[in-house]
Amino acid sequence: MSNVHDIGTDLARLRSGLKSGDGGGTFEGMEARVKHLEDDMKEVKADLKALRSDVAELKGRVAMLPGYGGIAVIVGLIVALSTAAQIAARFLPPAG
Repeated sequence: MSNVHDIGTDLARLRSGLKSGDGGGTFEGMEARVKHLEDDMKEVKADLKALRSDVAELKGRVAMLPGYGGIAVIVGLIVALSTAAQIAARFLPPAG
């Protein structure tokens, strides 16, 4: 088998335009399609920028939440106050 390739056939095929894709099989409309894709990418980039801002805000909010130690302290205070109220209620005279 020969490694010789007829470039004339390839040139004729290329000069006739694209033979696949969504542009009707030609180079016509390529600029409009590329422009549309570029505009879409601008919108995607803008959306990504907004998402980054939202994620940064959420990170800030999560950082302000108490960790396990803070939750343990809060639960401990609730238990202590509840216990103190029950003990105080035993020493108060009945209402009425």
